[in-house]
Amino acid sequence: MNVSYDWLREYVDADLGYVEAAKVLTRIGLNVEEMEDLPDGDGMLDVEVSSNRPDCLGHLGVARELAAAIGAEVRLPPADCDESDEPCAGAVGVEVTCPDLCPLYTARLVRGVTVGPSPEWLQQRLTAVGLRPVNNIVDVTNFILMECGQPLHAFDFGRLEGNTILVRRAAGGEPFYAIDHTRHALEPEHQVIADASRPVALAGVMGGADTEIADTTTDVLVEAAVFDPLNIRTTSRALGLASDSSYRFERGVDAAMTDWASRRACRLIQEVAGGQVLRGVIAVGDVPGERPDLALRVGRIETVLGLAVPAETAADILRRLGLEVLEAGADVIRVRPPSWRPDLAREIDLIEEVARHHGYDRIPESRSLPIAVAPPSRAERVRDLTGHVLTAAGYFEAMTFSFTDPAHAVRFRPREVTADPLVCRGTALALREALVSGVVESLRVNQNVGEHDVRLFEVAKRFVPAEGDALPREEKRLALAGPDDFHTVRGVLEALVEALHLDGRVTVEATDRYPDLAPGAAAEVRLDGEPIGLIGRVAPETAAAFDLDDPPVVADVSFDRLVEAASLEPTVEPLPHFPAVRRDLAVVVDEAVTWADLVRAVEAAGVAERESVEPLEIYRGKPVPEGRKSVALRLVFRRRKGTLTGEEVDAMQQQVLDALARDVGAVLRG
Repeated sequence: MNVSYDWLREYVDADLGYVEAAKVLTRIGLNVEEMEDLPDGDGMLDVEVSSNRPDCLGHLGVARELAAAIGAEVRLPPADCDESDEPCAGAVGVEVTCPDLCPLYTARLVRGVTVGPSPEWLQQRLTAVGLRPVNNIVDVTNFILMECGQPLHAFDFGRLEGNTILVRRAAGGEPFYAIDHTRHALEPEHQVIADASRPVALAGVMGGADTEIADTTTDVLVEAAVFDPLNIRTTSRALGLASDSSYRFERGVDAAMTDWASRRACRLIQEVAGGQVLRGVIAVGDVPGERPDLALRVGRIETVLGLAVPAETAADILRRLGLEVLEAGADVIRVRPPSWRPDLAREIDLIEEVARHHGYDRIPESRSLPIAVAPPSRAERVRDLTGHVLTAAGYFEAMTFSFTDPAHAVRFRPREVTADPLVCRGTALALREALVSGVVESLRVNQNVGEHDVRLFEVAKRFVPAEGDALPREEKRLALAGPDDFHTVRGVLEALVEALHLDGRVTVEATDRYPDLAPGAAAEVRLDGEPIGLIGRVAPETAAAFDLDDPPVVADVSFDRLVEAASLEPTVEPLPHFPAVRRDLAVVVDEAVTWADLVRAVEAAGVAERESVEPLEIYRGKPVPEGRKSVALRLVFRRRKGTLTGEEVDAMQQQVLDALARDVGAVLRG
């Protein structure tokens, strides 16, 4: 932000000289990066303005800071103007069809102006900050922009068809001829200011060449508005158009100063170009009400800064900065921020203001640096263990973006979920609902550079739509994808389950809930019977949608649930003193019976000496009837206090066979 020191002095009495003024501004956090001598003893200061301080993108805002630092008062220049009896509302029609993009639009009309060169004082002000004078009307709008940070636009009213202003979204492919003589095809996400037949300005970015101020202009429509910062930013980037106006609208303007800026512009137009200002203003939209109160605990200042600041000193600093001090007690100071300080929203913001103006150099230096080593949290321990298991299995960690293509954002969710994707307003991106979609996209990137056998995993958040206007539900997930077969990926998950000591609590059951997984190669991962994720081969059509040559096998499970359930305390079991007895059985069951069904039936037998049950193989074919399969399994029995006899194991085995027959219709294969 280029600032003229002489211009600053119009609003604040400061006899410092521009070099000393630069030191003061730098001391309070408005760093002056460069200085330049100007004629008549003036100086130009290049002030670094952070993105959260749009109020300092005008001389008035910088003057407020300088005045607060030196204990001076700020003078607001006059904005009243002589108005005619003719009402503005009878000459101009204004309609806003997109209030979400334009919450406030004001218009004033000045008739009978004479366009010509600006007076010397106005040209001098603009050239001092690096702007080129154009004519007296345009120069006034640029002067107001640099004075208070409110962008304005002046239309040649005689060239507006229908004497109408319509603020709307653009039609797809609608042409726009900008004031810099470039042509653009607009899209519906772009916002335009239009007359009765065509766009005459790209809202908040640039005016149109068809209605720019010319030597023949006699009537001027002055626009002052508030536009959605995100829409301005995306429009400016998409079309490659940027301006001093778009720079300020992207950061937000003070809606409470919009009408003041409009009146101030009309006053200056009368001074430099003559004309009559029609009575009143056309305003569509509302100015936000008073800001909510903020409380500053005086004791908290010392806690944060390490420096005790008296309550009266802190209250005086906030008062000098334009905050309304509602209560100034010894323990609590209650204030109301002004409209031009959107960055003041929390107690810590007020502490920062006190620190800036009380002096950063007064904060004591601590010569000792205490270090408190905190043990890793439960989530960190599970995260480290997960990374160790997966990297040992040959997986590389990926880091993907939360935003993706809307079509990919809704992949890998259950078929009963049909909500629209969470699209980021003003962009063509959406928040992912399944973490694995980003990992699959990373597989495609690797495939395109010749890496077809890469295995990837990621631990990050997914975002699930909520009802109404509520924020999406965030959940941390674990996703992995690679070229291995289903059983290999399941084995990797089982290795993680074993490392987290969740044996017996996590099961994998066949499912058809996920349309993006191939039929017959999809399963649901359950923890204590509750679904926590999926595992399966990607369906061919889904793989094609991601431009993958071969469908990978993927898994996506709730990392939060794993953290909650993990047993991280080591346990020790003594080695068994007595031998185990193994019995291998082959049972014939229906094709629909799963391994999980068999395990549940074995557990239901209630044999206390059964140590484990393991799968061996599955056989289909003669002599097993069609629609049935033979499952071979191994039972391991062991008694902790004694050796099992053959007769005892026979009885236990029969007890298991009875449970299998009863629960899943199993028949011992002969």
